[in-house]
Amino acid sequence: MWYMNEERELMRNIAREFVEQEVKPQVMEIERTGEFPLELFKRAGELGFLGVTIPEEYGGLGGDHTTLAIILEEIAKSMPVLTVAMGAHSLLSGGLISMLGTPEQKQKYLLPAASGEIILACASTEGVGGSNQVEYTTRAVADGEDWILNGSKVLISNIGVADAYVVLTVTGEKVDPATRSGMSVFIVDKDTPGLEVGKHEEKLGWHGSATGSVSFKNCRLPKENLVGPLHGAMQAMFVSSTDEFLSCGPVGLGIAEGAYEMALNYSLERIQGGQNMFDRFQVTRHKLVKMFTEIETLRALVYSTYANRDEGDLCLAHGRMLKVKGAEVSEYVAREAIQLFGGVGTVVDTGVERFWRDGKVLAIGGASVEALNDHIAMMIRNKMV
Repeated sequence: MWYMNEERELMRNIAREFVEQEVKPQVMEIERTGEFPLELFKRAGELGFLGVTIPEEYGGLGGDHTTLAIILEEIAKSMPVLTVAMGAHSLLSGGLISMLGTPEQKQKYLLPAASGEIILACASTEGVGGSNQVEYTTRAVADGEDWILNGSKVLISNIGVADAYVVLTVTGEKVDPATRSGMSVFIVDKDTPGLEVGKHEEKLGWHGSATGSVSFKNCRLPKENLVGPLHGAMQAMFVSSTDEFLSCGPVGLGIAEGAYEMALNYSLERIQGGQNMFDRFQVTRHKLVKMFTEIETLRALVYSTYANRDEGDLCLAHGRMLKVKGAEVSEYVAREAIQLFGGVGTVVDTGVERFWRDGKVLAIGGASVEALNDHIAMMIRNKMV
């Protein structure tokens, strides 16, 4: 592949070995129990996967975004939910601390986060909608040298297992999307009095993402827990969320590849009328060709976009395109894979239907594809692409 080099090949091989030896044996158990894959998450930290783009001085590899995409793609071929946990930890939470944090905050949180010693969660979304910040009600109010935080967040990943929550909260008189002002970021440690963690939601897909609600009742936070400028967090949140949207490209690619590989192998092994399905049925061959074509189309978009990201382009529109296209292709390929399996494709123990469920959630979790399409449309209108 044109985007590969020696260092990226090395990291891909490490990721493939990790998946083959450690991830695959646990996939179906995590699917069944819905338990957060803590052991695998910690192992990903030991291998450097949680700190690929974090500077070396704060415990990361100081690598590029393309290398991260390659790792996410490999893991998502077998366990997409692990990449979800990694994204919430490294890209959303870690991204905000990396952009806005003081050296002391980075030393305290970013350095151990890069190795997996601690786990981070990004508490942003509220019941009014993930991108509807003007109606957010979670608010922090100054009280002497401290801040008092009240409110609640919903559908937050890594809850319960997180050692610290990076919380987006209202601090200004109002939130102004035009000037991107009125919101601030605070770090709330897990043992902060008043922090309450809800139950893990049972979802269609992403089993094991530890997703649910968190609430803050008169949480007293020292001024040192304010991350970045007061009232000035929205711009950084826009960037960190874009990096998370970008990651949905390689994750969607991995989901599609995992489902496609299962479908191809099944079509070559399943015998009907003395022939395997691939040789006997033209419709089987044509479905697989279409699936393969969609995968390679997505691959081209993913790695050309990541090449631009590594050149310093924030990829605001294309990042959102990767989320949309990643969800679309993963859903399509997984759906066709189930169809090729026939009745056994609907059986959970077969292991193929879970790819469709994870692809479906990818189209909604973190921002719906409809909302992102509208973002892209506004960027097109304003000539930002």
